[in-house]
Amino acid sequence: MALVAAWHFTAQTSAAAGPPLEIRWHGNGIVLQGAVRDVATQRALAEGAAARLGGETDQVVDWLDIVPSALPVADAAALADLIRLGQEGWHLQRRPTDGWLAVQSLSDERSTKARALLRSAFGADVSIELVALP
Repeated sequence: MALVAAWHFTAQTSAAAGPPLEIRWHGNGIVLQGAVRDVATQRALAEGAAARLGGETDQVVDWLDIVPSALPVADAAALADLIRLGQEGWHLQRRPTDGWLAVQSLSDERSTKARALLRSAFGADVSIELVALP
């Protein structure tokens, strides 16, 4: 299901809308994929992922490109905090005006914190919903 959703997400995002951003927590690692606008954002996300993994930088897969037309991140520190908060199986996909974060529970304390961090990370103009993992 996640692979189909990831393919659908990538296939449905036009180049004119800016490259997508995707973060996956799995296999004792974190994958950062897509594009960000600057090196500072890339570094904040990679450092957040390494911190989540106890400093294990070899478990962070950083496939982030620096592209000026990338989707904006309003608060890279909040997104890095979300990465540190995340659990095995979480999956974030960000599109131009919306996106989703798949989590184990929609109502636990971790998900409540995640919702607030997403709002800070992407700003009020981006609608990001939480969805339950299958």
